[in-house]
Amino acid sequence: MARGSLRRKSIFGFALVMVMLGSLLSGAVYGLRSFDRANQKLVDQLPELGAATALLKQAAHLDARDAGSPEGKSRLHQDLIRVRQALQVYFEVLRKNTTRFADMESKREELDLAFRADAEVTELFRLIEPDDPIYYQFNATKVYLANHPEVLLFYDNKGRVISSPTIADRVERLNAYTSDLPASLHRGLMEILDESGTTYKASRSIVVLSTVCVAGLLFLLVRLFHRWVLRPVYYLHAGVLQVARGNFTHRIELKSSDEMQALADAFNSMANRLGVMYADLERQVDIRSRQLVRSERLAGVGFLAAGVAHEINNPLASIAFGAEALESRINRWSDQCPASELKPIKSYLAMIQEEAFRCKRITERLLDFARGGDTLRERTDVISLVQSVVEMTRHMGKYRGRTIRFQPRSPLFCEVDGQEIKQVVLNLVVNALEAIESGGHLIIEAHANQGMAEVSFTDNGHGMPPDVVEHVFEPFFTRKRSGKGTGLGLSISHRIINQHGGELLAESPGENLGSTFTIRLPLGEDFNDSRPSAVAQAGAA
Repeated sequence: MARGSLRRKSIFGFALVMVMLGSLLSGAVYGLRSFDRANQKLVDQLPELGAATALLKQAAHLDARDAGSPEGKSRLHQDLIRVRQALQVYFEVLRKNTTRFADMESKREELDLAFRADAEVTELFRLIEPDDPIYYQFNATKVYLANHPEVLLFYDNKGRVISSPTIADRVERLNAYTSDLPASLHRGLMEILDESGTTYKASRSIVVLSTVCVAGLLFLLVRLFHRWVLRPVYYLHAGVLQVARGNFTHRIELKSSDEMQALADAFNSMANRLGVMYADLERQVDIRSRQLVRSERLAGVGFLAAGVAHEINNPLASIAFGAEALESRINRWSDQCPASELKPIKSYLAMIQEEAFRCKRITERLLDFARGGDTLRERTDVISLVQSVVEMTRHMGKYRGRTIRFQPRSPLFCEVDGQEIKQVVLNLVVNALEAIESGGHLIIEAHANQGMAEVSFTDNGHGMPPDVVEHVFEPFFTRKRSGKGTGLGLSISHRIINQHGGELLAESPGENLGSTFTIRLPLGEDFNDSRPSAVAQAGAA
C-alpha cells in the first residue's frame, strides 16, 4: 500500500473528528457537571437552612425570666426538649450533607455551632434538673469539647472567667449560636453562587477555546478532504471526459502518493493504450479505405482497359503489317531509288513499326491489368525466384554502374503463382534501378515475420514525397524521369499481391532520400522444412 494511503488518511481524518468531538464534549460535560454539583449543593442547603430556621424559632421561645419558679422551670424544660429535637433534626441534615460532599471544611462552622448549641442545651438541662443524669445529644460533642474546653467558659465584660453562669447567660448564648447558623448557611449559599459563577466562566472559556480549536481543526479537515479526495476526483472526472471526447493524449497529473495516484497512473496507462489502439485503427481504416477506393478505381479502369485494348489491337496489327509490307517493297526497289531518299524512308518505317509494337505491348499490359480470376498456385521458393530476377537484371547494360545486393535471412516458401510473383519482383527491381543514378545501390532483404514472408527493396534513389507515396499504386500514375512509363506496373503488382492475400507497401522518408517497397506474402505451413537458398549478390557493370 502507498505511503499515504487513503486508509491512513481516513484514520487521520477520523481522529481529527474524534478530537473535535472530544473537545466539545469535554467542555460541555465539565460545565454540566459543575452546574449539577452547584445545583445539588443549593438543593441540599435548603433543608439545612429550614432546619436551622426551625431551631432558631424554638430557641427563641426559651424564657429564663421565670426559671426560679417551678412553673417556669417546667415551661423551660419543655421548651428545651423542643429545642433539642429541632437540634437533632438539624444535625441529621447537616450530617447527611457533610457525608454526601465529603467536605468537612465547608461545614466546619456549622458543625462548631451545632456542637456548641448541644453543649449549651445539655448544660441548661443540668441547671434545671441537677439530680437527673444528662448526657450530650451527640457523641461527637464530647470529643469536640475535649479539644475545645474554652467553649464552656463564660467571660464578663472585662474578660474575666465567670465561674457560675446563670440560666439566662446560657439561654442568651444558645440564642446567639442558633442565630449564627442561618447566617452561616447564607454565607455558604453565597459561596456556592460565587463558585458557580466562577465555574460558569471557566466552562465558557473552555467551550470558547474548544470551539476555536474545533473550527481550526474543521478547516484543516476540509482542506485535507479537498486535497485528498475532492481534487483527485475532479481531475479524474475531467480526464475521463477528455478521453470520452477522443483526447487520448490527455494525462492526469496527481502526486498524492495514495490509491488516487495509482488510479490516475492506471488511467493514464489505459489512455495511452487506447490512443495507440485508436491511432492503429485509424491507420488501418485509412489503409482499407484507400485500398477500397483503389480497388473500385482499378475495377473501372480494368473494364475500360479491356475495351480499349480489344478495339485498338486490330488497327495496330494492320499498321505493323503495312509497315512491314512497305519495308519489303522498298528493299526490292532499293536499286531504283537514290540512297539519299531511301534512308529516311526506312527510318520512318522502322519508327512506325517500333511504335506500333510499343502500342501492342501497352495493350497487352492493359489486358494483363484487366485480367482477373484465380491462377495456378504452387509451393514456390521465394528466395530462388528473387535470385533469378537479380541474376537476370545484373547483365542489363543500361543499368551499368548500379549495384544489387540480395540478403536473404531464412528460406521462404509460399503458395503462389511463381510467374506473377516474378513479374512483381522484376517490376520493383527495374523501377528501383531506374530511380538511382550510376554508383547507387539496391538492397534486397528477405525474411519471415509473424507468419508472413517479407521481401523489401531499398534503394538510395530520388525518393518520393508523401503525396506520391499515397497515390503510387493508382493506375496511370507515374513519375519516371524518362516519361515512358504507363503508370500500370505498380497497379498491376499491387493487384497481384492482393490476390495472393498479401500486401505491397511503399515507404520513403522524402525526396532524394531513397524508397523502400515491401512485399508481404503468407508463408506456407511447412516452410520451416525448406532447404535454405544461397545468398546472392549481383552487380551490373
